Amino acid sequence: MNTSIFRPFWSYDPVKTEKWLENKASEGLILTGFNRWSRKFHFTKNNPETCTYRLQYEKVDHFPQSLVDSGWESITKEGRWRLIRHEGVANKEPLRDSIVSRNKVHYYIFMAIFIYMLTVAGIMGTVTLTIFLGGGSGTFVPSPYWAITITVGLTLWTLVPYSTLTLHKGLKKMKVEPSPSSEQHSSPIAITKWRLAWQYAPDRLEKWLETMELKGYHLEKVSRWGLRFSFSEGEPRMVSYAADFQKSIESDYYYLHSDRGWRQLYHSSFFMSWTLWVKTYTSEEEKPQLYSDPYHKLKHARRVTLWQGGIFLPLTILYLWFVTSDMDVILRGEIWDASFRLVVLQTILVVEFGYFFVSSLFYYWRVSKAIK
Repeated sequence: MNTSIFRPFWSYDPVKTEKWLENKASEGLILTGFNRWSRKFHFTKNNPETCTYRLQYEKVDHFPQSLVDSGWESITKEGRWRLIRHEGVANKEPLRDSIVSRNKVHYYIFMAIFIYMLTVAGIMGTVTLTIFLGGGSGTFVPSPYWAITITVGLTLWTLVPYSTLTLHKGLKKMKVEPSPSSEQHSSPIAITKWRLAWQYAPDRLEKWLETMELKGYHLEKVSRWGLRFSFSEGEPRMVSYAADFQKSIESDYYYLHSDRGWRQLYHSSFFMSWTLWVKTYTSEEEKPQLYSDPYHKLKHARRVTLWQGGIFLPLTILYLWFVTSDMDVILRGEIWDASFRLVVLQTILVVEFGYFFVSSLFYYWRVSKAIK
């Protein structure tokens, strides 16, 4: 016997949806597929099962072999969404970075719409209240479109707040779940160093961290925004660091490197996905490389330069144009104080954005020079 169940907001709280599917399996409803457009999940009636479900969101069509080896099986794939199942309790969890990144975008969009709706409602309410308190009066104008207006209004004021709240709860659940790469450190922190804008010269960050290790300072943790580095003190050791940038993280990314002995020390999926990998080695061994062949090294450097250059070069040009326009106003003597302060601020931004762009170019130049 087959049945379908409508679940409209299943993707906004993946953890809740996974638990719901597991409860259905315990009731004897086994998932066979789903339709992301109709928002329906399809089940077949069978014996009750104890299993674990996970939602995946990824561009690739292949199912990672590392997850297959861990006992996961792919049930169905719709677009970029894939549902996987593990009989019993899994000992290796797939990554959630892609779902988190996707839902963050949806959350920010709904939040912006909600703030706009609140602002407009506040302005309209204030104006209306001011008119009535000032002795004015209102006139109701009948219209056949009022039914449409009220329907759309009620829909928006129901859908937008609910979606915003559901996405917030879903992201919070995924945030508190332990990462498969996390490790607990008991060594006391000896020193803390700040490293700003290292993303634009990741090779220099790697060299700096390796030098700190040779001095006996072991990196224990990196702050959430990747600016503060905390070290414990111990014996000097040989450690290879790799700062890796990816446009998106697929399911097998962590396992691909961790199976080769690399340990993930830091990961940030905000805006751009950076991961800091670490691996110790001895003087008898060759220094390990996250990307061993020159092609992948150069490809990674090109990716960093194109993404960061594509962001900061247009901003540099834009603010340079602002500076030129405001300087023209100042030279004509039209406005002095306000324009001068604005030019100073814009000049700082031109220098900052230009520095980020040039640093990314030099990073690519250093990598290509080292390969050749």
